Amino acid sequence: MPGGVRFDYRGARVLITGGSNGIGLACARAYAAAGAKVVITGRKAHADDYGHDLSEFDYRPLDVDSRDELLALAASLDGLDILVNNAGGTQDSEWDHDGFDKSIRVNLASAFHLSVACKPLLEASRFEGGASIIAIASMTAFFGSLWTPGYGPAKAGLVQMVKTLGHSWGGAGIRANAVAAGLTRTNLTAAAIDNLPGLKEQTLARQGLKRVGAVDDIAPAVLFLSSPAASWITGQTLNVDGGFTTGM
Repeated sequence: MPGGVRFDYRGARVLITGGSNGIGLACARAYAAAGAKVVITGRKAHADDYGHDLSEFDYRPLDVDSRDELLALAASLDGLDILVNNAGGTQDSEWDHDGFDKSIRVNLASAFHLSVACKPLLEASRFEGGASIIAIASMTAFFGSLWTPGYGPAKAGLVQMVKTLGHSWGGAGIRANAVAAGLTRTNLTAAAIDNLPGLKEQTLARQGLKRVGAVDDIAPAVLFLSSPAASWITGQTLNVDGGFTTGM
């Protein structure tokens, strides 16, 4: 874990959607290193289909655009302490009706359906500090974008969703928070960062910290919010963005 921060997740049961790559994989590795038992999902049929080692995790193929698959995944779990709703991404042609609708389903509706399906498991958790739902949001939740008319509103919906879940499910011992990531280099964003004219330059000009984020910048925030150290935090969104939201 960067910066020498150490968490103790021994015995914790964690589910991370989209944990096969990017921010999700960084979170999965961090939880596993802290002693957790981690289930990850991805779109490929087998863990061996990826170009990196996922053998330390329990891998489950999942199409988050399928409500049936989301419900089946929740039903297959023996127990759960932490749910990280990470899977998602921009869609082709979000200005078209079908692309917009799919972006809302993949980035927002899937997180809601899986959270509801996992609620009984989370209610039964005895993890210190309470069970947690963490959503991975984005700066597009707060600012307009030329390219993501579906993705941005979906991420804004996640910010609102954790407020509602945090308020509604606190009595059941379930906390809900989000991490809004700034411009972060992943397998999905690398091409845009390197090739989309002005994206990197304009973002860094606004940021206080003049570098693109790394996945290992995001994972510690996720682990903090689900830890006993954050046991009185719920319904909140933590911006991990190099200071982007504080600039003008």
